[in-house]
Amino acid sequence: MALAASATARAQDAPPPAVTPDQVQGEVGAAQLRSGAQEDGNDIVVTGIRASIQASLDQKRKSDMVSEVITAQDIGKFPDKNVADSLGRLTGVNVVTGSSAGGGFGENQSVSIRGTDPELNLTLLDGHSLATGDWFVLDQANGGRSFNFSMFPSEIVGSLEVYKSAQADIPEGGIGGTINVHSRMPLDLPSGTFNLTAQGVYNDLSDKWKPQVSGVASWKNKAGTLGVLAAGFYEARAFRRDGQEFLGYATQENFAGSGVDVAYPALIGNAYFTQERIRKGGTVTVQFKPTDRLELTATGLYTRMSANNVNVNSMAWTSKLVAENSTPGTPGYSLGQYTTKSYDGITYLTSAAWGATGAGGQAAFGRVQDDIFRSAFSSTWNGTLEARWNPADDLTVHANIGYTEGRGETSKERAWESYWQTGMSYAIAGKGATISYPGLPTDPTSAAYLKNYFSGTWGGSTISPDTEFYTQADLEQQYPDSSWLRSIKTGARFTSHKRAVNATGILWAGNETPAVDPQNGASNTNQIGLFDVYAGATTPADFNRRIGAATRYSLADLGKVEAILNTRGGVSEAFYPPSSFSVKENDASFYAMAKVGNDRNWRGNIGLRSIHTDISTLQYSPNVTPTIINKFGEFGAVNDGRSYWDVLPSANLTYNATDKLLLRAAVAKVMSRPGYAQLAGAFSLDDLSLSGSAGGNPRLDPFRAWQFNLAAEFYYGPQALLSVGVFALDISNYITTTTSRRFYRTVLHPNGATFLIEEPVNGGGGVNKGVEVNWQQPIYGGFGFIANYTYSDAKKNADAVTAADNFSREIDGNSKHTWNLTGYYEDKLISTRLAYSYRSKFRSGIDRATPMWQDGFGQLDGSLLVHVTPHIALSADAQNITNAKLYYFVGDPAIPRAYYDNGRTFYVGLRLTY
Repeated sequence: MALAASATARAQDAPPPAVTPDQVQGEVGAAQLRSGAQEDGNDIVVTGIRASIQASLDQKRKSDMVSEVITAQDIGKFPDKNVADSLGRLTGVNVVTGSSAGGGFGENQSVSIRGTDPELNLTLLDGHSLATGDWFVLDQANGGRSFNFSMFPSEIVGSLEVYKSAQADIPEGGIGGTINVHSRMPLDLPSGTFNLTAQGVYNDLSDKWKPQVSGVASWKNKAGTLGVLAAGFYEARAFRRDGQEFLGYATQENFAGSGVDVAYPALIGNAYFTQERIRKGGTVTVQFKPTDRLELTATGLYTRMSANNVNVNSMAWTSKLVAENSTPGTPGYSLGQYTTKSYDGITYLTSAAWGATGAGGQAAFGRVQDDIFRSAFSSTWNGTLEARWNPADDLTVHANIGYTEGRGETSKERAWESYWQTGMSYAIAGKGATISYPGLPTDPTSAAYLKNYFSGTWGGSTISPDTEFYTQADLEQQYPDSSWLRSIKTGARFTSHKRAVNATGILWAGNETPAVDPQNGASNTNQIGLFDVYAGATTPADFNRRIGAATRYSLADLGKVEAILNTRGGVSEAFYPPSSFSVKENDASFYAMAKVGNDRNWRGNIGLRSIHTDISTLQYSPNVTPTIINKFGEFGAVNDGRSYWDVLPSANLTYNATDKLLLRAAVAKVMSRPGYAQLAGAFSLDDLSLSGSAGGNPRLDPFRAWQFNLAAEFYYGPQALLSVGVFALDISNYITTTTSRRFYRTVLHPNGATFLIEEPVNGGGGVNKGVEVNWQQPIYGGFGFIANYTYSDAKKNADAVTAADNFSREIDGNSKHTWNLTGYYEDKLISTRLAYSYRSKFRSGIDRATPMWQDGFGQLDGSLLVHVTPHIALSADAQNITNAKLYYFVGDPAIPRAYYDNGRTFYVGLRLTY
């Protein structure tokens, strides 16, 4: 008997026809709704995991481009829980669980392709734009272009394509590549298709169970001219993250009169983060095909993720102690022994100790604690109307129009900040630091411990809408009689995009959140004490134990905080200009592309895409004539903008060397626009870490590069592939960050302090080059494996490196080594998979004016599906089985930036399929 995946797979010895990126392909079909293998005549029709692998390889093989493909192994079921999980298992693709500002959480969030930052890749839904939103307040304020895949459950996806080469009819914006998410279409599915999945999810760190339910239903009439598909989901999940954070490294000149400039951790915090995420939404698709030549499609998508969170951090206030005891003879705090170590020409203060009082008897402030309560969510919705018309057999007209809106919102942020009178000592060792506070009792609930010198509050709201109107029209004329010209395709696209951040700050009793400060260090009698704020709750007994930094401290009570605020003058909110900005971007593009090739052994395309970008920005600065004067200061509105053209040629060529071996070559000029916060960002100062941002730069040029690809793909059997590819990206403009030291007076530093301020500037270029290897192999008896490896060597040119980078030439988001290994087994009863993904260290960005790297990270996941009946299956899944932890460092692995434990996650459930 011959082994085959489907009728298309049995025909794979013939050269396959090319397909276009805007076609939705890779559906598994009605016969593939159950895992295992089914006999069909003299053949074995493979379904489940192996059918998905075959469908993916068929689509990859037929493409004119260098690409990777994933198709759902079953209707409504992807191999992973999140679209980013699946993308991260592809050759040349990496995932991250959080930004440099927020650190890593327990769910994959953004995607980078071939060593480029997630900001430099483009995500599309069925070929058109999709707005996004971020739930974390720092990501909302940063206003980037990367898509937040935590918003996108896998249940609503039919297939995923990653385009690693460019062609003229695909929208610009992805230097590294473009991700196209294909939704399922009702006319492609059997009428009456239905599935329902119910699961419970458990995280061993939060020690909580939460429910998850999703379903898909599809119908079409007997004539196949009208179809409707609806999908819905409700997914709750409890998060807890334990971590130790080193929030910024400041520099002190002539530290303690030693004649040496040292870099020291401004704050060292033991951070306790808890959150419940509730993701819900759905999609509706209606297809109408009144004639064989006309097809109309309307799609709607809505997803919303509630992400309320509490972030508490007990921090060693190193910057306060250093600032007031930097030189002998100053009436500062008593500095004891300290040690330093040098890495890459920078001397770091690796340990130090300060007494509880200074030479003049004043109390030291060695500890500060933030209890931050945030009501937050992110959402995305999209509506598109699409028409495809064939007025003649050889002519296709396509058009769409749509609107998409994303939103990231922290509607309410309340923080209580307390400062303890205590000395402090720390010592960096391994991936963290030991911290002690002389004079503070070990019991965080005792009266002596809960004596404070002063406390204060801050907060507000951050609302970040992301909207886009888009429309596109394409015309393709085919030439069936030509021996080399398959078709000529032309088109135009227009988008109007707006990204804004609107921030407020709270006013307490009409003033800017004053501290409650017992005068001259007097007792807390008749003042607000910590017993008025802390209700006796503490961090869990096992807090930070698994990262070797076990500690315990009191937790503030939100109800008590709000009661204090409301009874002592009340709280109101006012516009906060320095954290607010907006960017409006109108893009018009035109393209022409010729598809070439013959029916025998070669095919490809060559084209040209021309784009006009028009940008206008609004941001607020304290250094111009004021237009807004309120309790937060005087700020002037600064309007600016620019426009520019880009002309992007591209060519793709595929040659069938044999009936199983394909050779590919591609070259293109590509571009990615700067991030929105890079164009018009927030002006900010962090009093605790002595760092800040000067805002955006609307005069930035886009990232521009030439992209080169060569690949060989050997399809030597069903579900089998061995491929090798080489790639290069020659970047001519790389936006970089500069830092400067500037003097400011603030509430916590009334006499002034020197802040390290960062701002984006146009830089030089860079080169990213590498090799990809992919091997997919079924093994006898239902076993098989998928293995891939990517080597990526990415460096900035010397003229793109600044002091803000620690003079590092590394490009953000690039891991030199990435590999995946997946083993699977399935038969008529069970389907199981074990997958390991690893990426080596990479520079994740700049936070608090300090560049940071994420250390190498590997994660083991597993899944099991047991078919009780042809329509009922039991499922079990596990993520991060080995409890791998995230470690970030500064320059050298011996200098920690953060160390996080997110725990393991387990799913058990029931699946109904008809």
